[in-house]
Amino acid sequence: MTTHDCDQAYERLLKLLWEQATEHALILLDPYGTITHWLGAAEMVFGYPPNEVLGRRHSMLFAPEDVQAGASDKELAIAVTGVPAEDDRWMLRQDGSRFWAIGVLQAIRDADGTLLGFGKILRNRTDVKGQIEHLENEVSSLHRGEERKNSFVSTLSHELRNFLAAISNAAQLLSVASPQGSEETRLAVSIITRQIDAMTRLVDDLLDMTRISSGKVKLHLSEISLLEILHAAVDACRPMLDDRTHSLHLHLGEVPVTVNADPVRLQQVFVNLIQNAAKYTEYGGTIWVKLLLEGQDAVVKVEDDGIGISPDLLPRIFDLFTQAEFTGDKSGLGIGLSVVRDITQLHGGTVTVRSDGVGKGSEFTVRLPLAGPSRGRPDSPARVK
Repeated sequence: MTTHDCDQAYERLLKLLWEQATEHALILLDPYGTITHWLGAAEMVFGYPPNEVLGRRHSMLFAPEDVQAGASDKELAIAVTGVPAEDDRWMLRQDGSRFWAIGVLQAIRDADGTLLGFGKILRNRTDVKGQIEHLENEVSSLHRGEERKNSFVSTLSHELRNFLAAISNAAQLLSVASPQGSEETRLAVSIITRQIDAMTRLVDDLLDMTRISSGKVKLHLSEISLLEILHAAVDACRPMLDDRTHSLHLHLGEVPVTVNADPVRLQQVFVNLIQNAAKYTEYGGTIWVKLLLEGQDAVVKVEDDGIGISPDLLPRIFDLFTQAEFTGDKSGLGIGLSVVRDITQLHGGTVTVRSDGVGKGSEFTVRLPLAGPSRGRPDSPARVK
């Protein structure tokens, strides 16, 4: 086949392509933006027969507000630079109705670089625009629902705090008024106090959840020793650990590891993780808290030999209100781990979880950027019973 035959075949195929196109419009313009060719599905998309558009400026196809803004000329100016001009906008049909066009305007040049005109390919995607707007409306509705939920939870949490304060004061009065009371009375006061502490932690987590969601949590950052934070977290968890007769192993070393953090918030992260390990480990279990250095990160691992996490739960363990399919009273609301993730992320860190399955324990790993050069490697393990 000769070159001439190849050219003829090419032109024939191209002509048939645009004659048979049912969705894509091809519009050719001269260098000044005048319509010279009306091809493909152009008539079907716009409703104009060729004789009503040829020789007219392509701005006739734009919506009035875009014409006033000079959108057609801006597209030509962009295409002249060699950059395809994206064309996602409302355009006009012959009957005055609008449709959402998705397309591109491309400059056409001769071999010597002379501008010959422009080619515009577009498609009617009003259906996609409708779907996008529907999704945007759903997202807005979800945001409004989230705001209402946060407002409700915040108000409820403050109300619960007031009730808990009254119950706590009553328990303290009982304890003071009857220091030599019966064993049953002391046991009852002890149970009330523990339950108040648990409910207070739950309410605090609820408040933190709403504050983080609404962007109201402000960190008070300073360079602090991660060792001090971890020791403080362990001390805060000591009553729960002792109550459940757990064995705690600390592998923290003695060399200071400094991070830039809010000490109160960061302690909250590790308190939640240690309490989580204690809660989901049967009485007399073992928990490990380890501090490592990896590159420019401080890495804290909280491990346990508890009931573990099922594989289907692992991907969503940090999601709000995720409830593990545990037995008894261990389901919980799933707030603490969500707060752990959010506070860790506010510090520029990450938290991940690993578990080999139900009954095989779990390991939570927190990574935080170091505040400065490594001060050394924590390598002197200590055991605390």
